[in-house]
Amino acid sequence: MRRRAGEQALIAWGALLLVGGTIALAVWGDLDKQKAGEELAWKNPWAFLLLIGCALVAWVQFHLRTRRSATFFFSRVHDLSIPRPGWTARLAPLPGVFRVCAIGLIAVALARPQTYREEVRTVEGIDIMIVLDLSKSMEEVDLRLNRLDAGQRTIRRFISRRENDRIGLVVFAREALLQCPLTLDYRALDQIVADLMIGDVPELGTAIGDAVGLALAQLRRSEARSKVIILVSDGDSNVAYKMDPEEATKLSAKMGVRVFSVLVGREDSRFPMGGTQYAVNPELLRDMARETGGSYFRADDDAALEQSFEQIRETLEKTELKVVGRTPDKELYHRYLIPAVIFLLLELVMVMTRWRRFP
Repeated sequence: MRRRAGEQALIAWGALLLVGGTIALAVWGDLDKQKAGEELAWKNPWAFLLLIGCALVAWVQFHLRTRRSATFFFSRVHDLSIPRPGWTARLAPLPGVFRVCAIGLIAVALARPQTYREEVRTVEGIDIMIVLDLSKSMEEVDLRLNRLDAGQRTIRRFISRRENDRIGLVVFAREALLQCPLTLDYRALDQIVADLMIGDVPELGTAIGDAVGLALAQLRRSEARSKVIILVSDGDSNVAYKMDPEEATKLSAKMGVRVFSVLVGREDSRFPMGGTQYAVNPELLRDMARETGGSYFRADDDAALEQSFEQIRETLEKTELKVVGRTPDKELYHRYLIPAVIFLLLELVMVMTRWRRFP
């Protein structure tokens, strides 16, 4: 009897390998056919964890269930082992095989395979690099909360009013850091701006030249005809590792990139209770804007800062840009959910008819 049980388990695993392998190859071939050179993505890849359940169900069906089957005593067991089992007995594990295959197909369906196609469209827009000062002086409270908070709020409102413009972000203090490359994902960029804090880069110093140079490096790769830099700072540059402000200004003019500079803060600013004073330097930002064909704006309060960005928005000239985007094409989950339901119905019919177990 043990040998017969072993044979039955071997037949069960063989049937599962045959049927399951055939289904897996069919699914793989169908996915390859459906995507037809397009991009395929899985919306819920965690659903593949259900495949672990396939192995568990197979173990229960082919081993544990057999061991826990009802038994009765019979004095001539040897006589029962003489007749060879028929095809019905040999295929007794088939309903369990169908159940395992159904779970595997359900896992594929729940993973939500989707095809995407690239779509090239022409829009009117420009490439904008925002360069934001995160130096210690931006903690000055001469604007509501402080200079940085006022700049963040205004930049976020500016981003919310753009449509087809690619926008990137460089932050700087003693060093310059590319925080976000040129993108049309305004939601992600808005969150990046909102999360900025003094200390994200070493704050003791202001490297305006290096920051503008890093922004120019991003715009150099751009194919847009209209490229601008919006520099938001208190204008007091005192560090230069790779490029000083004069060099950055000359390079901007040579590349045809206009710099719109926004000076935040008041000249007579002081911290409360006699704290450290961080003065502003308007001349530097004014010169950078003038020599690159941009504009200089003075923002000594929240309203003036908002007005500065509004004027920049109205000044920018749009040009045609080609944008490559991904567009959802086809949902494929139903192609595997329907066969899974069919397998479950087949299993149900089989266990209620020819392969019904007693008791």
